[in-house]
Amino acid sequence: MENSIANNTTENLIQNHKITVDSRNVTSISGITNVESANESGLTLYIGKTALIIEGEKMKVQKIDVDLGNVEVIGLIKSIKYSETKPHRSILKKLTNKS
Repeated sequence: MENSIANNTTENLIQNHKITVDSRNVTSISGITNVESANESGLTLYIGKTALIIEGEKMKVQKIDVDLGNVEVIGLIKSIKYSETKPHRSILKKLTNKS
């Protein structure tokens, strides 16, 4: 059963996410609730309590929309995997000193 996109709760963001990889070099992700880390070798993002770990080379966050939960990453993608774990404090919140 499909959830309504109009109801923008955290529960829906967990279920409603999308990953698009274009030629292993441009990756767009929607439904992100937290960005834990980002560097040249990979990113750790969260969709609710589920971690999304992207590993690669020369990775760089190209675009980020905190309000909509969208991220675009460039760089060679080697792997994308999910891990059930507890989210940590957002790197965006750390940078802006928000709790």
